[in-house]
Amino acid sequence: MLDLPRFERDAEAYCRAVAYQCYAAGAGLQAVPALVALFQDFGHLFRDDTYGELLDADLPPRQKQLLQDFVASGFFAERTAALTEQVAAREAAATVPWDDQPVPLRQVPVLLANEPDARRRHELAAAHHRAVADLNSLYQERHRIQVESASKLGADYLALFDATRGLQLADLAQAAQRYLELSARPYFEALDDLLTTIGMARADAWLCDLVWLLRGRQFDPAFRSRTLLPVLYRAARELGLDLEAQSAIAVDIEPRPLKSPRPFCAALDVPHDVRMVLQPRGGRLDYLALFHLAGQAEYFANRDRTQPFAYRWVVDDGLLESYGLLWTALLREPAWLARYLELEAPADAVRIAHLERLYVSRRAAVAVLWELQLHRGDDYDRLAVQYADLFTRELGVEHARERFLVDTADGLVGAQQFRAWIFEAQLRRYLQREYDPEWYRLPRVGRFLRDLWREGSKYSLEELARYLGYSGLDLRPLAEELPAGVA
Repeated sequence: MLDLPRFERDAEAYCRAVAYQCYAAGAGLQAVPALVALFQDFGHLFRDDTYGELLDADLPPRQKQLLQDFVASGFFAERTAALTEQVAAREAAATVPWDDQPVPLRQVPVLLANEPDARRRHELAAAHHRAVADLNSLYQERHRIQVESASKLGADYLALFDATRGLQLADLAQAAQRYLELSARPYFEALDDLLTTIGMARADAWLCDLVWLLRGRQFDPAFRSRTLLPVLYRAARELGLDLEAQSAIAVDIEPRPLKSPRPFCAALDVPHDVRMVLQPRGGRLDYLALFHLAGQAEYFANRDRTQPFAYRWVVDDGLLESYGLLWTALLREPAWLARYLELEAPADAVRIAHLERLYVSRRAAVAVLWELQLHRGDDYDRLAVQYADLFTRELGVEHARERFLVDTADGLVGAQQFRAWIFEAQLRRYLQREYDPEWYRLPRVGRFLRDLWREGSKYSLEELARYLGYSGLDLRPLAEELPAGVA
């Protein structure tokens, strides 16, 4: 029988330890997270019989679900810890030749976002893809172990995470397909319009070209690096959140060679120690990333410290992503851009922001369909081709087959992100309807959000949507923004 108090005590110690290892490696402070040694101390948390004991535990359904998710995630992480360390070590040591100099692999996305010459961008991206391909044998073995190990927990990989994360995959896949159909015309029209500004046809465009365009260098005078933090702090203060003075939240925007190119929020000790980590790329991309991290950091830092372990420590990625998306929505508001960044005519910046929103939301929808293919397949050469075909067809720019695993996170995160896009649109519409179209200027909205954040992971997205007056997760608010978004 599960000793729940002891389990929660050890689980919290594990969360602190693994969070620090992942933070230190992601922030470029160490090359490799020390995971194998960590599981020698905490492996007892993630046995298959522990998962079985949770099935029989007398707990509230949501708490039990979160604890099952915690054990399942750790179960797979332990079995692939050595491979995860090998991937990190090889990635940290890898370089790409560029301008007669070896460039750290993790620096390449920064260079791509700032390279104005299309030919050079493609050369650098191709070199990047070759370097990633050298890691794919490790990624494939890691994925194979996860999929084959799932049966020890009584289900296949998809069914397991569908249950422990409450994804409702069958309905979600239908919603994803429907969203791709509804958003196709406005997205591809906006994409073609933007590509014509650099004289490029869609058939010739790579993902790195879209990133370069979304970087928006023409707006650099407004999106200045020296005003990045002051603008963020001012926006938070209008919501009644003194982010600058919050001792629980630290901001790390220092460039480092081994720092992850992917911004991330690390909760080292919930709710007392939260780190926002960003490798600067420049301009509006840094503003988007930091605002996204701020929404996530506030979600961690405002949790009720008296909540049970499951609600305080176990992360529902759908919730986490929703609050990040809510904060980045500010950068699509013409009035906000004019007020905070002194953009006198923000129309062009808004058009780029809405295209980016369409791209990222469509990518999340595509990821739902891709994860269903990936975790049912075992022919990795064929899967790589399917990945490239699917993402290139639905997103309109070439996606390299070499990235079919490196761009896919564990645990059906793509499905969680698409759920987040649906819920964020519902939440934002609620704030506009119940408070004000410019809700981001009202301290009472900040108080409302803090009340949501205080509960941590206690309520699912469906439960929160019903609390806001919806029948559940509803695609319509997201879909209804499509015409206005590209007008």
